[in-house]
Amino acid sequence: MSVFDAFTSLARNINKIRGGETEQEEGIVSDLTEELTLKISDEELRKLAKQWEDKWQKSEFRAELERKQKENEKYYLGDHYTVAQKQTGKRELVDNLIFESLETALPFYTKQRGEPMVSSDETPEGTALSKKVRDRIIDLADTIRLRLKVKKSVRHWALYYLGCAKLGWSMQKNEIAVQVIRPQELILDPDAVTDECEYDGEYLGHYRTETATDLISRFPKFKKFITEQTERKLGTKIRYIEWWTNDYLFWTLKDKVLAKAKNPHWNYDQEVEAEPTIDDFGNTIPGGMQMIPGVNHFSTRKIPFAFLSVFSLGKNPADDTTLIEQVLPLQDVVNKRQRQIDKNADSMNAGAVVSGDAFTKDQAKNVSEALRKGTTVWVPRGNVNNVYKRDAGVPLPQFVFNSLTDYRNEIRGIFGTTGLSSQGIKSEETVRGKILVRATDADRNPLIDHLEQFYDYIYNWFTQLMVVHYDAPHNVNRAQGATTILNSEFVKPLVVSVKEGSLIPKDSLTKRNEAVDLAQANLIDPLTFFERLEDPNPEESAKRLVLWTTNKIAYAQLYTPEIAQFVQPPIVDKNGKVISGENVEKPSTLLSNVPI
Repeated sequence: MSVFDAFTSLARNINKIRGGETEQEEGIVSDLTEELTLKISDEELRKLAKQWEDKWQKSEFRAELERKQKENEKYYLGDHYTVAQKQTGKRELVDNLIFESLETALPFYTKQRGEPMVSSDETPEGTALSKKVRDRIIDLADTIRLRLKVKKSVRHWALYYLGCAKLGWSMQKNEIAVQVIRPQELILDPDAVTDECEYDGEYLGHYRTETATDLISRFPKFKKFITEQTERKLGTKIRYIEWWTNDYLFWTLKDKVLAKAKNPHWNYDQEVEAEPTIDDFGNTIPGGMQMIPGVNHFSTRKIPFAFLSVFSLGKNPADDTTLIEQVLPLQDVVNKRQRQIDKNADSMNAGAVVSGDAFTKDQAKNVSEALRKGTTVWVPRGNVNNVYKRDAGVPLPQFVFNSLTDYRNEIRGIFGTTGLSSQGIKSEETVRGKILVRATDADRNPLIDHLEQFYDYIYNWFTQLMVVHYDAPHNVNRAQGATTILNSEFVKPLVVSVKEGSLIPKDSLTKRNEAVDLAQANLIDPLTFFERLEDPNPEESAKRLVLWTTNKIAYAQLYTPEIAQFVQPPIVDKNGKVISGENVEKPSTLLSNVPI
């Protein structure tokens, strides 16, 4: 089978290449058959691509966005210096609170992974399908390291005003794939708006880079053109554009349309010939053509990109501001205060003022060196107080140090890391106070709700890709491997979402205290209790607890046989009532040798 046969079978619900004959990145590239040839001509697509790219490149929004992205990136990397300072190597003191605050917040707010919730109707089929899909989503999220990809998307959002994840199908792995895209690699519609993870633009372009050899393998019809472009040096990397709309996608390289296709992540309606039927009089009635609707999770076709946007006013395809942009003036003042303190500290190292009436220039230099070493200085003539004195700088007023502390705390407060850094919680004397500070930061963080929706949208895309591409059995649980799922099983509508609050960071001590309170109120089972205590073996601990509370004799015989002999078996009367069975007094010498 050719690598390009993938597109020819979309309408027949065979959506990938069998046997791994070729390596493919996310996003399907294929030759096209007449079945999938779009009505739009290559010339029309070429004009559209040129118009879209020019519109983005010439837009004022793109120019301003690019300027702010570069500035944010410089501050994040600690590059706060002028060109002259870089050339001379004399760099002033920098206290990079932006890097500290962002990299302190990221692990905390992306530590939890969104917990998927899948529901259907109350039929046995719907319930079974819901459980399968939920388990498969969890397994996928773990396999592709989704939490780390979301973390990278959040970092891109903070720096570049937009986080982006591309979803697709990996032919190499024969599985759903997620790729984090730098916003700089996208061509956006300047008139579009990104809101609630979806992008409402007419088009979206994605710059992709391949070697000439790989590009020829994808688009063999343009082998001559690609070879000429690289002067037959096929190891050369070439950048081309992958264009997406809701209904179709195509690829362009300069003024050439390399290929085009319908949206590959959609099951299209199929026109099939119905079986002939026989009426009551024995006459054969031709079946005719019949349209079978395609089964999909989504109600409409979508561009396979999920966007993280938080501070949007609904005017642009990217956020109007970010946390980093908001703290740039504060970061400048922090740097300024640090330099002021540093210069003042240098001036506090007292210098010497020497009179020329007593010393020559060379002797004055020796005087300075002798004072630094703490040795004696001999004054040949005159009053010592008139020919030499020590000079020290004036200490900075206290408000300079206070303002530095205020600015640093303000930056941490904007990022929501006041309770996450050691500096932010050292003023709290009690453990409970420190936990409350951390909880306050978590509750007011604006990112949590948007991250939940980001996970929600990605999980819904997982479901859509299952419906389209799972034409071969896929294991639901990799550990057990006993249950599989097929796209033919998606006969019931599903509602996929994320459990509300599952992304709110939870302090370990708080979770343990909650578990103890629930256990005391008999509102939690032993296994869950030990799981929340983060016991290394919760199953074994729960088993021991249940046995201890229900049958102490069996517990002693199983786990402490050394003292089991001192436990009297219960005495039961004829009605089955226990009338005795207390433990006999145990010698202290024996108990001291019993391991606990």
